[in-house]
Amino acid sequence: MPPDAVFQEHIEDGKPVVRVLVPSQDSMYRFPPENWRLVQLFDGTRTFEQIAELHSAQSGAAYDADEVREFAASLEEMDFWYKTPQEKNVLWMQQSAAERQRVLRSKKKKYGDLSEIAFPAVNPDRFLTWLHSYTSFMYTWWFTLATLGLFGVMAGITMAHWSEIGRDSLHFFNFADKTWGDVGVFYILAVLTMCWHEIGHGHACKHYGGRVRAMGFLLIYLTPAFYTDTSEGVIKGNKFQNFIISLAGVWSELLICAVATIVWWGTPPDTTVHDLAYFLMLMTGFASVLINWNPLMKLDGYHMMTEIWGLVDLKEISTAYVAALVKKYIWRLPVEVPYLPRRRRLGYVVYGILSGIYSYTVLYVIARFVGNVFRNFNPDWSFIPEIATAALIFRSRIVKLVNFMKFVYLDKKDRITAWMKSRSSAGFALAVVLLLILPVWRESAQGRFVLEPAQQVVIRSKVPGMITAVHAGEGMAVAAGALLLELRNTPLESEYRQAKADSQVATVHAAAAAMKYGDLGAAIQRREELGRKQYNLAMQEGQLAIMSPIGGVVLTPRPLNKLGEYAPAGAELLEIGDLSRMKARIYMPEHELESVRPGAAAHAQVDGLGKIWKAQVVEVARVSGEMDRALIESSSYKGLALPNVYFVDLYLPNTEQVLKPGMTGTARVYGRRRSLANFAWKEVKQFFGRKVW
Repeated sequence: MPPDAVFQEHIEDGKPVVRVLVPSQDSMYRFPPENWRLVQLFDGTRTFEQIAELHSAQSGAAYDADEVREFAASLEEMDFWYKTPQEKNVLWMQQSAAERQRVLRSKKKKYGDLSEIAFPAVNPDRFLTWLHSYTSFMYTWWFTLATLGLFGVMAGITMAHWSEIGRDSLHFFNFADKTWGDVGVFYILAVLTMCWHEIGHGHACKHYGGRVRAMGFLLIYLTPAFYTDTSEGVIKGNKFQNFIISLAGVWSELLICAVATIVWWGTPPDTTVHDLAYFLMLMTGFASVLINWNPLMKLDGYHMMTEIWGLVDLKEISTAYVAALVKKYIWRLPVEVPYLPRRRRLGYVVYGILSGIYSYTVLYVIARFVGNVFRNFNPDWSFIPEIATAALIFRSRIVKLVNFMKFVYLDKKDRITAWMKSRSSAGFALAVVLLLILPVWRESAQGRFVLEPAQQVVIRSKVPGMITAVHAGEGMAVAAGALLLELRNTPLESEYRQAKADSQVATVHAAAAAMKYGDLGAAIQRREELGRKQYNLAMQEGQLAIMSPIGGVVLTPRPLNKLGEYAPAGAELLEIGDLSRMKARIYMPEHELESVRPGAAAHAQVDGLGKIWKAQVVEVARVSGEMDRALIESSSYKGLALPNVYFVDLYLPNTEQVLKPGMTGTARVYGRRRSLANFAWKEVKQFFGRKVW
């Protein structure tokens, strides 16, 4: 038996099992207690007959030498038994040259696999022993309560300032507008934080009696990470202790985050201590919890969940089970589905699917992340490192897919060959050709939009005056010609009355002059002059009553607050919009404009509403403009330099008054029909036109 083996009995699925760790082999085994008692009898000197006799005496059941020999052979296949250095050298020399070349090639490919690149590790056991001797109080009840209180203070401060912390967290982990220096600082902070995280795991393992033999640095899909070998803790600890070992990493980060949050809250802004504390908050706060406690990847949350539920190799078993189901029942391949208890099958299927979707999503995000970094420096050619990263990340999966398709082909080869010689294949080929060349697919262009009323007027005061009455409220529907506001201008009213009186006197004088035939021309001229003055003043006085020029809805917020205000000439008083029809102003990128024509059909969907509105393009701007700020904020985390945009206007019916001004959404404008071959040629032509020519 390996002399460095560490073992402990545990309960899994309600049954006793012995977990055995062999550090020299970097392997862990599980044995039923009876088999483990048999393993312990192999001391390197006893014969199979002696071991069989001893085990029969201990267990009370009869065992012969052949059964023991067969058991030993099965463990030999697992490479369990201890081998001296001389035996290892002899075994290596006995391997064929081809086998040695295969092993060498596998080692050379280790750094070509971006899923995990491990660097040489160190043995931190002495350091952790020293650290634990001074900090073992961290596992006492009073320190745990104090830490929970500190977490409560951290949560209170975070919720009170969530508007800025949440926004800055997104910006902190976004690389669309960062320099290479920012990237370097981010990686340094990430390395330091994760080092502290792994020390937390090792510290807990040491507290529960396990040795920590290795701690090292690795890159998981280019993301810096540390790893700590806490296998002895898993062996020696019970279920609760293993749960604490898995919990300790994020717990230690939250401890830093709690202290940093209080420091950030209590220090003046724009100071070094304040900014450093804020960086630590963003790095070790809820982002760390979301990443590490997500059970869909084999991180802390996964290990905590498997310890609570007593599940072993959940991800591997669920993935293999789902893959076998797909191969057998979808691809109709001759494979065996691993056995699972009936009550667990649905849960394993759901977990396997969700875990797979999440894992591939993370891989895609990492590839996009690399593209974002390079896109900030060279938007035209950033797709090259993005595609290269994706190819490296998905290389092993692409190879597996190719091998799988080869297996499918070999399994279906005879049927495929027979089908290719039948008339059905000719019909299928003709259908594929028609599908490629017939123009049945409509080209389309997509853009974001902001809603505004189709007809909108701003009512301004034409004469100055004091607002004495307000007859319209916010959101009130008004008809055309309805009275909205009343103004009062005392000097204007006095001047109008005086002009009216003077006009009446001039009329009397003109009549008298006509009867006396004396100075009639001057009297008539005076009467007409005063009449025009009276008319002009009457028009100005009439403008003190503000009428709505169109029917619609009052858009101005809180118009009643204007009561008693003085409005100079030209002041904005109210805004009226006709909401029976809304205008969707689409901000269309210049590369999409080729497919947009006036009169083209379009579909529009408003954010938060499930309905799709049908419309037509009314107008396409001839010159580019600036994008609305609300839409810029919604797309500012994509790492793209904003292209030139053009306005494309659609009109949407709004008889039910569901649409409101300022709502945002996405519209798709449809162009002429093209074939798939035409689409492919267009993309190739545009690619070379944009990137090469």
